[in-house]
Amino acid sequence: MDVLRLVTLGTVSVWLALVLIAQAANPEQSALSMGMSGLARGRFGWMMRLSFLARGLSGLALVGTIQRGVPDSAQSTVGLAFFLVWGAGSALLAAYDTDMPGEEPTNHGRAHAAIALVSYVAAATGMVLISWVLRDAEEIAALARWALPIALFAAVAMVVQFGGFAAAARSMDEGLGRYAGLLQRIFVGSVMLWTALVAFGL
Repeated sequence: MDVLRLVTLGTVSVWLALVLIAQAANPEQSALSMGMSGLARGRFGWMMRLSFLARGLSGLALVGTIQRGVPDSAQSTVGLAFFLVWGAGSALLAAYDTDMPGEEPTNHGRAHAAIALVSYVAAATGMVLISWVLRDAEEIAALARWALPIALFAAVAMVVQFGGFAAAARSMDEGLGRYAGLLQRIFVGSVMLWTALVAFGL
């Protein structure tokens, strides 16, 4: 297994561990209703910031893994470019704290939200394009059969997540807004699952 694949799988594992620890350290932040970014404002906030960096590095390393391990004919240049945006954007989130519910909007919070929006759309788009073109490599046909459904699921989860956060902006106590945090975790988790699966399968 080459270094880039190890980096991809390792950083996905580090990301998961850090998020779980940060959530456990901040039980008052509901995993159902509150987004993960709020954990960077709580106890051991540095863990959540470090998880952003790990998430970003996993995306960047996966792009390199695909470029080295997949025939050119089965690579989506546009898809890889989108996934690079996901990786870079994820890492950049560590530099901008989100605004917490009830706070006045700040420039840092606005930047965080904008970076997250662009990164999420780039991730879903990149995953679908990469997975679609991976089907052209016969030697990894089995991987492509799994990668595309997960990518499509992530794209749907992203849209539902946006709906959840839109509802949470009105009320976090009723309707879809009560589950905005869970919906975000499902989306981001599916992206990271896809990242690990593709890296492992190449």
